[in-house]
This record gives sequence, C-alpha cells and structure tokens, in this order.
Amino acid sequence: MNLKKNLLMILLLTVLTLTLSAQTSEGNRKNSDNELGIDLTRTYTGAEVLEMLNIVLEESDKSIDKAYKEGYKQATVELEPEVVYWKTLYEERKKNIFSTNLKFGLICFGSGFLIGGVTGFCIRVNLN
Repeated sequence: MNLKKNLLMILLLTVLTLTLSAQTSEGNRKNSDNELGIDLTRTYTGAEVLEMLNIVLEESDKSIDKAYKEGYKQATVELEPEVVYWKTLYEERKKNIFSTNLKFGLICFGSGFLIGGVTGFCIRVNLN
C-alpha cells in the first residue's frame, strides 16, 4: 500500500512538472513569433513562404560562415606558438640532415674500406 502511494506521488509530480514546462515553452514560442513579425492568423502563399525560407537560409549560411571564420582565426591565434616551434624544429632538422647523412655515409664507406682491406690482407697472408 505504501509503495502505491509513493509511486502515485512520483507520477503526480512528473505530470505537474511536464504540464508546467509545456506551458512555459508555449509562452516562449508566442513571444518569438511576435518578435519575428509573423501574423499567425494570416494565410501565406507558397511564394511568400518560399521567400521567407530563402531569407532564413541565407542568414543561416552567413552566420555559419562568420562563426567558422571567427573560430578559424581564434584557432590560428591560439596555435601560433606551436606552429612557430614545429617550423623552427623542421628547419633545424632540414639543415642537419645533410651533414648527418654525409657523416653516416663516410663512416660506413670508411668502415667497409678498412674491413675489406684487413680481410684481404688476412686472406693474402694465409695464402702465402
């Protein structure tokens, strides 16, 4: 019996909350309609509706483009130090890569030349 009362109270609170929220959202909707200047009692032609929809689409495209550009500018400003860091690191490595490759090539060539010479000398000594 006690469980039924608790469940009934919860359902009653839920219903009251939903009805109150529905009433406030309708009031907000009416205010926004009035702000836009749309007469809800009038019947609009298809051309007028299409014209209004085109205006809404153009304004939304403009606002989306503006928001994208502002976000891009903000990201560019925020990432500027990282871009500079990675660019200088790239330039530094680009300068050092040639000298590193040259050193590696000379060391490998010299080592191969020495190992080949010692091996050839050992083979020649063993043959004689």
